[in-house]
Amino acid sequence: MAFRSPSALNLASRTVHVKIYPTVRSFAERREVLRVLEQFGEVAMFRSFKYHPSTPVPNAFLTLFSTQTAAAEALDQSPIRYSLMALSSEPDAASRSPLASTSTSTSTAEEKPSPENEKVFELHISTTIFDHDKYLNSPATNPLHGPYQPASPATSYIASSLDEVIPPSLWAAGLKDWETDGFRLTARDRGTPTPDSEARPEQGQGHMRTGIEWKVSQRERKRQGMAVPEIMKGLRPMKEAYEKREQVMNDASFAKRMEKTWKY
Repeated sequence: MAFRSPSALNLASRTVHVKIYPTVRSFAERREVLRVLEQFGEVAMFRSFKYHPSTPVPNAFLTLFSTQTAAAEALDQSPIRYSLMALSSEPDAASRSPLASTSTSTSTAEEKPSPENEKVFELHISTTIFDHDKYLNSPATNPLHGPYQPASPATSYIASSLDEVIPPSLWAAGLKDWETDGFRLTARDRGTPTPDSEARPEQGQGHMRTGIEWKVSQRERKRQGMAVPEIMKGLRPMKEAYEKREQVMNDASFAKRMEKTWKY
């Protein structure tokens, strides 16, 4: 059974999972989601799962309120419905006319948006088991966290080229690596929760610790690397293997010639 510190419990009680229907398509529509949530209290964090590194969900958000009261009130009011009006940015003919000031009632009626321009959204707010500390310290969700393992010159064309011009030093490995983006895990990796599963406590049990996740990911990377054809590992290993075979063949040929010479 996992135990949480008082600070972690406080964060969990102020964090909610938000889903919106239909999916928002623009920055203005996403901003309106935040505006609606701010009616319950100050929002300390508002994160869209659209850019989740392993399992992006375009219509899901994580919201951290400043107080537990605001989070509880938002949960009580769920689902929340609101509408947005799409107003035309171009002025109408009445506003461009010199007589617009004398026809106030007519222009007011024309400026009212039609029902076709109205878009209704619905927010569903629920509790979540989202672990802020785990999100920051897990290589599954934060590719910048964890030990640094540079790309090998044997498998990277860029690193292989730089290996010929960069002298050996403590920082040479980092200077030659321009491709490593961290230990990014996929959703199928064991113990990696998805944004939707984080909103359902019954699916959030049994997550592994960060160290175990890293070891599992390393084992998976090695297994996948063994299945990759040799040609996909770069030209340098193939060149070295070819030169080694040529050297062995030349040595064998030289040995045979020497053997014949000694016989005569």
